[in-house]
Amino acid sequence: RKIFFYRIVMIEKLKKLYIFEGIETKFLEMIIQNWKIKTFSKGSLVFREWEKAENSFILISWVVSVIRAKKEINTIFEWDIFWEIGLVLSEPRTASIKAETDIEVLEITKNSINKIIKEYPNGEFIKVTILNRIIQNHNK
Repeated sequence: RKIFFYRIVMIEKLKKLYIFEGIETKFLEMIIQNWKIKTFSKGSLVFREWEKAENSFILISWVVSVIRAKKEINTIFEWDIFWEIGLVLSEPRTASIKAETDIEVLEITKNSINKIIKEYPNGEFIKVTILNRIIQNHNK
């Protein structure tokens, strides 16, 4: 019962993220099944600047800092997505992410999202929608 409630909460949170707005619930359920929950201790790096980006993260709990050239440039809070460009491109990351508290993140790889899109009946349309939203947001 608790797991069912947690899945419903996660789906509702995902629906509020710009890349998943209007995406079918069944598709979001498949994403949740393929996401990995990871934890990082306060002060640890989630990833480093210039690493190849093959994944994306949603911050479930607490706070991370975005650091470029050893300078903090932004803060990301609970239920925000970061480095979603990793789902589209395999470019080096342009900043590091540091846990400011003990954190939990949902991680999805580019390979996982591509697999889901291939298996899902409406997958290609959803892929185009998500990719367009990521590219538009990245170009802002």
